Amino acid sequence: MDRTTFSPDLVCRPYRQLARNARLANARLDRACMALQPGEWEAARTSFFPSLKETMVHLLNADRYYIDTLRGDLAGPPNPPGSRATPAEFAAERAEVDDWLVDFCETLTLEVLSRKISIPWPDRTLTETVADTLLHVFLHGQHHRGQIHSMLSGTSVPPPQIDEFILADNAEARVEDLAALDWSETLLMR
Repeated sequence: MDRTTFSPDLVCRPYRQLARNARLANARLDRACMALQPGEWEAARTSFFPSLKETMVHLLNADRYYIDTLRGDLAGPPNPPGSRATPAEFAAERAEVDDWLVDFCETLTLEVLSRKISIPWPDRTLTETVADTLLHVFLHGQHHRGQIHSMLSGTSVPPPQIDEFILADNAEARVEDLAALDWSETLLMR
């Protein structure tokens, strides 16, 4: 590609890719957690958040918080609804959040990415661009999915592969995942 050629889609595509990657990776982790033996989801483990459940709930809470800032309807620190008593209940809530993020990233433009948003914290209000906020959300999620993956190693369920959703060469490894979401390879890679 000619480096002097600029395409707005080239700028927006990575955000779509990262949103879809997060949706697919979270779905694999959710399925793994739904297969755990009773008590394994809540069991104490080595991590900053002391269980699979608490780590996954933290990630969901953070994602909801930032999504609320992107929507412009956040009044203060996160206190999202939801019982999340079981991995299945959690997975339903997780899917709702991930689907919103995928839909949001599908509509991104350069203007939206450069828009400033306010992110209230207890001691200050941050002012960030949508682009930087999304990157933070995706990196924060990847960090905690790595912790979840590691914690699953100490359970009865082997940790699933969670990084084969961006490269075209991994298409065979994600056929079932795409079918479960009624997504096509074309949608994923566009």
